[in-house]
Amino acid sequence: MALEEHERMSSVIDLRMKEYETLRTEIIQRIAARQQMAGYAAALTAIAATLGGHLGWWRYLIVALVLLGSALYLRDSNKGIQRIGLHLQSLEDEVNALAVELYGKPALSWESRRQRQRDREHWVWKATGIFGGWHLRKPSKELPGQRTSSDPRTEARMSE
Repeated sequence: MALEEHERMSSVIDLRMKEYETLRTEIIQRIAARQQMAGYAAALTAIAATLGGHLGWWRYLIVALVLLGSALYLRDSNKGIQRIGLHLQSLEDEVNALAVELYGKPALSWESRRQRQRDREHWVWKATGIFGGWHLRKPSKELPGQRTSSDPRTEARMSE
């Protein structure tokens, strides 16, 4: 392999790794926001539930609305994290293909390995995960615009 080709592939790996790191940071931020929202929901629920008879039946409605809103937010947040994870898997595949060609072994594995673990879970946990947003029914169909090697635009950019 020519030195020029080696440098080009190495720079592509560097660019993809920056994207990978950025997306991993996004996941960490989403998890932190999710935990913060859960804490706020718990506090609001506790306050509304313990206000006594001053609110009457309204406190049950407030508690129900806070819990419903929190559950929907958590589900949406989980699904967003899963979509990022799918994109990370495609980045892993791309970086690993280049790394194997350059260095003889793959460099990344976390997201792909974790998806294989999710796919092997018992159907009860899969159903619960689908409802909760932390397991995607058909991961390959959940990520629109996923890069593929057969995309001529990607190949044209790669060959530049």
